[in-house]
Amino acid sequence: MKVSVIIVAAGSGRRFGYERNKLFYPLCGKPVLAHTLQHVFAAASVDEVIIVNAEHDHSDIVKIVEALHPAMPVKYALGGAEREDSVYNGLMAASDMTDIIMVHDGSRPLAGPEWYDNALPVMETAHAAIYAIPVKDTVKVREKAEGHGAQSVQTLDRSRLIAAQTPQIFHKNILLKAHEYAKAHHITGTDDASLVEAIGEKLVILQGDERNHKVTTMDDVPVLEFYMNGPTEHRVGSGYDVHPLIKGRKLILGGVEVPYSLGLDGHSDADVLTHAVMDALLGAAGLKDIGTYFPDSDTKFKNISSLVLLEKVRQILIENSCRIINVDVTLMAQRPKIKEYVPHMISNIANALQIDTLAVSVKATTTEHLGFVGREEGMAAQAAAMVLKYRNA
Repeated sequence: MKVSVIIVAAGSGRRFGYERNKLFYPLCGKPVLAHTLQHVFAAASVDEVIIVNAEHDHSDIVKIVEALHPAMPVKYALGGAEREDSVYNGLMAASDMTDIIMVHDGSRPLAGPEWYDNALPVMETAHAAIYAIPVKDTVKVREKAEGHGAQSVQTLDRSRLIAAQTPQIFHKNILLKAHEYAKAHHITGTDDASLVEAIGEKLVILQGDERNHKVTTMDDVPVLEFYMNGPTEHRVGSGYDVHPLIKGRKLILGGVEVPYSLGLDGHSDADVLTHAVMDALLGAAGLKDIGTYFPDSDTKFKNISSLVLLEKVRQILIENSCRIINVDVTLMAQRPKIKEYVPHMISNIANALQIDTLAVSVKATTTEHLGFVGREEGMAAQAAAMVLKYRNA
C-alpha cells in the first residue's frame, strides 16, 4: 500500500504567544516542525509527504525540509481557512497512486517513525484508525460554554473517554468521501476522525502515548523538553548599566514611573534597571550587548519603553535556543526609596519575559553617599541571569 502523510502546518499559533508560527519555535534547539518532520522522513512505510502551510511560511518551511535531506518526495499545499480546508488541500495534492493517508499535526514533535510504520498493517482490514489515550481526569459537560456562577453540570463516564492524537490513518477514498460530505453538509471538526465518524465509519483505536504531546501554549514547552531530554547547559550572565540623573525627565525603573524630581537621561526611557537585566540575559546566551541590537543612533528606539525592548530580548534568546530560568537585579540609587514599587517592577519584568514572578528578584541599595550614585548624579543597576541553552541547535 502506498502511503502519503499530510503534515498540517498552516496554523498561526495565536494561543502560543510567539511572534511567528509556533512550529518555528526552537524546541531543544531545533524548530518544532523539524522534530516532527525528521520522524516522518525516517518512517519506512511513508512514500510521500505533503506539508500544508501558509504562504508566508512557505520559504522557511522549505529550508527546514532541505536541511533534513528527505529520501521521499515532499509536496506542498496551501493552507485553508479552517483545519479541514487545509487537510482537503493536502488530499488534493496526494499522488493518484496513494492508498493510505496519514494526517499528522506539525505541532506534535514526538511521534516517532514507529507511529507510521506500526499503523500500516492495521489498514489491511480497517478503513480508519486513530491513536488515542485514556482520559484520566473526570470530565464534565457544563450547561453554558462561558459564564460564571451555578449551572447544571453532567459528569461523563470516564471509562469510555479517550483523547485522540495524531497521526490519524485512513484509506484515501474514505477520507476524501468524509471531507466532501462535510463540505456539502457544513460540518466542521477538530480532527479528521470526526469527519469520518459523520459518514458512519468505525474507527480502530490504537494505543497512543502521553509523550505524543501537542504544542499549544508555552506551558507545553517544558513538558516536551522534559520528554526530549536533549543536551543542555545552564549558563549565567551579568549586566551592568548607568544613566545620569537630570531634570525634566520621568524616572522609569522596571517599567514603573517612580515619583521624583529627577529622571534618568538616555535615548530610550533610560530604564537602567531593565537595561541591566537585558544585558545579563544576552550575556548568558553568549550574545552581544543591548547597544548592538538597539543602537542609540536608531530613531525608532527614541523614548521607547525598555519593557518593549526586554520583550525583544526574550525573542532573541528564543531564536538562539535559550530558555530563561531567572533574573536578579539590584538598583544602586541614593534616592528615592523604591520598596513600594518593587512588586510592580517584578510583575512587569516577569510579564515581558513570560516567566513566573518568583523567578524575578528586584532589590535596591544606596552607596552610603559615595561616588556618583551617592552624590545623586546618576543611578546604576547590576543584574545576573540564568538561562538554559540547548546545544543541539
